[in-house]
Amino acid sequence: MKTSLHFEAPSDLSVGTIRITGEGKTVADWVATPDNRTFSQDDLKPGIYSAEIGPAGVPPQSVIFRVQEGQANTVVLPPFSALSASGSNTSFFDDESLRTTSTLPRSISESLSAKAGFKTIPSSEFVSQLILNEPERPSQPVAASAEGRRFSIGLSEECRGRDAFDSFRGRTNLEVFPGRIEVELPTDPGRDLWAGHRVRLSLAVQRRRVERCLLPLYAGGTRIIASVPPFSPADVELKILPIDAKLRSLVRALDAGTSAEAAAVRDDVIGKDDPVAQLGQGGDPWAAILGALLPIRFSDVFSPLSSRAIERFVNRASWSYDAHVVHASHLLASGEDAKPDLQEQVVQGAIIALESAQVAGSPYYRYASQLFGEMVSSIDAYLGNTEHGISAPTVNRFYRVKARWRREIPLQRGSGPTFTWLSRDPAALKEHRLLTPNNKSSGRLRSRDCRVLFEGRVSNGQIAIVSQAAEQPAAEKRPSSDGVTPNLRVPSADNRSIPAFARPPGPRDDPNKGRFGGTAERAGYRLSATFERAEDRNRVLIQLIVEANPSAKVSLGDFAWFVLHPTFSPQVLKVAFRGSRARVRVQAWGGFTVGVWLPGSNVELECDLSAVKDAPATIRNR
Repeated sequence: MKTSLHFEAPSDLSVGTIRITGEGKTVADWVATPDNRTFSQDDLKPGIYSAEIGPAGVPPQSVIFRVQEGQANTVVLPPFSALSASGSNTSFFDDESLRTTSTLPRSISESLSAKAGFKTIPSSEFVSQLILNEPERPSQPVAASAEGRRFSIGLSEECRGRDAFDSFRGRTNLEVFPGRIEVELPTDPGRDLWAGHRVRLSLAVQRRRVERCLLPLYAGGTRIIASVPPFSPADVELKILPIDAKLRSLVRALDAGTSAEAAAVRDDVIGKDDPVAQLGQGGDPWAAILGALLPIRFSDVFSPLSSRAIERFVNRASWSYDAHVVHASHLLASGEDAKPDLQEQVVQGAIIALESAQVAGSPYYRYASQLFGEMVSSIDAYLGNTEHGISAPTVNRFYRVKARWRREIPLQRGSGPTFTWLSRDPAALKEHRLLTPNNKSSGRLRSRDCRVLFEGRVSNGQIAIVSQAAEQPAAEKRPSSDGVTPNLRVPSADNRSIPAFARPPGPRDDPNKGRFGGTAERAGYRLSATFERAEDRNRVLIQLIVEANPSAKVSLGDFAWFVLHPTFSPQVLKVAFRGSRARVRVQAWGGFTVGVWLPGSNVELECDLSAVKDAPATIRNR
């Protein structure tokens, strides 16, 4: 039988490069998209291979696997999100269990040992020596600040007309990873996406800023990622992406793609015809906006959009800043080589389009904001260096647009592909009539203005969820179900399959007690807790750890549900395993019982924190 390989890249890959190497040569190297992520070859030389997957704008991940002689080898990788959650840029595909792990499997280790003539090969030595061939990068130690900062994330949506926002009423699901949290907004079939009903995301970081953006509600759902920046361990940054891999390929290409990646998106995702017409028919205005911005950024890859397509697009998405920017760019491009009288017409039209963009509000995409600035500079130069026939009222309109644009620059920020802006300092505005960022935030969002999705603290590159009880007056600082909003007691659709939720709760002040089986160790898994003093002596930082022994065989993508006291928001956390551990940090005052469910193994664990050895007095004396 021939030695063959069928390779499937992660199912959530949007657009990026894949390189398969082994036995001293490159076997395959291509730009992958959701419909072009597989590779097959016959008569392959047996041995150890590496696949490097590098989505546009994202650090690559490598997976080591074995090709066995005389077999039809099949390697199917887990989602890229699972690979990146492993804690390392290198994982391993175990051809015996057909699962991807973060530890060196016995099959690969034995194969290397036999080939090299050694009895054992340490995993760390193997990774550094094998086929990755990555250049060495000098590293400098980064001093991590012990300072902690409170932060909150919330959503609000328009009500009673433009610029009036109230609490968001849609569904959300939250997952926790080391150093980041992810919130997913599933598609709401009852929402008309083309109605221009805006949803706003807010991030408040203590003593830093309040940052906001308009949230695209993509068809297929939207993912919000809040993570700790690598060189700012006491801060949080945002990233907004579509859940659907094809839509995400458009975002990745616009934000960080090369011409080759843009061409792959054109051919495999959009098609070579009018991207606005193709993407807009699906009911997703943000797909249409992306399809209109890509030909502007990659004019060497895409054909320019027709005037008729632009007109239809702007009429339907007139509530969008980005649509008017696309219109202005199209007008200016059409007049580049035109006669002077036609140039005057297109410049006047572009001025009106830029003014309409400002009236519409803020951009969704940072590239639209960049285009706006480029066009303002271009029109400003045209008006200053040319004898033109543009009317004085139109010129005055442009200079008002320019003045507002320049005035708001200090508040513009941007996060990845998304345009974000900063809350202004009211004192500087009142005293000096200046728009400057407000760096005095408490890190908390007002619940009457938005729906708070997460409240926590960030320090030393780690995120901890904070109990609401830790913020009450000293006499009341104790986890209690009294006064807890009903939605904290009711499981969401994403976690209602947790078996414990079908059982009666425990005592009123500790509802998880006895609900998860009463033991902290079962079937190769163990739930434990460690404690450390927080900045406030009335609070305790608790690290909850589920650890699996080797017999449990945890795979990449496995997760644990942690169920906390109802005074936490959220109360239920989906936490990904990193290697053999799933960990979450919480900050609390007072003991309570933690419940854990492991869906992959159907195992329940329970730990009463007040009974843990070495627990501080504030936890024992609940």
